[in-house]
Amino acid sequence: MPVSSRRQVEVFRMRPVVLGVAVFASLLAQTVLPLTFPRARFLDLPLLVVIYFSVQRRGKLFGIGLGTAVGLLQDALSHHYIGLYGMSKALVAYLAASASVKFDLEQLLARFILAGILVLVHGAFLVGLERALLEPPPPFVSLDLATTVLSNMAVALLLFYLLDRFKRPA
Repeated sequence: MPVSSRRQVEVFRMRPVVLGVAVFASLLAQTVLPLTFPRARFLDLPLLVVIYFSVQRRGKLFGIGLGTAVGLLQDALSHHYIGLYGMSKALVAYLAASASVKFDLEQLLARFILAGILVLVHGAFLVGLERALLEPPPPFVSLDLATTVLSNMAVALLLFYLLDRFKRPA
């Protein structure tokens, strides 16, 4: 009997309450933290939550829906135009779910690297959208993008470890 070359992929689920609380807490922190700590503007906690849940569920449609919903909620709570974060988070969620099917992302280091890449993609896509859609495009500051990527990668380690405590096999 031939041996299958496909590896067994574990799918994890979260209780809907955990997903709801994580999204709500990340959106609340995203709006409140920059008022107290100006450097917190570099963090994108809703993005990290979208990446984590998209990787855990391994469903592209779930990821796109979650990314769009969280992005639109973040747009509504921020000073940005409605839809920019929704589009960029949907793209990142799709890429995260696709990567979780192709690669073994159960290791914290692999998710850490993936988070860094996806935060960079998110930032680059946002800059591209702003340049293409807005009349006077905002100035591009590469140091802000680098700071955003590095700070989100550091927070991703802690957040992913914390959220791993709530996962259960599907």
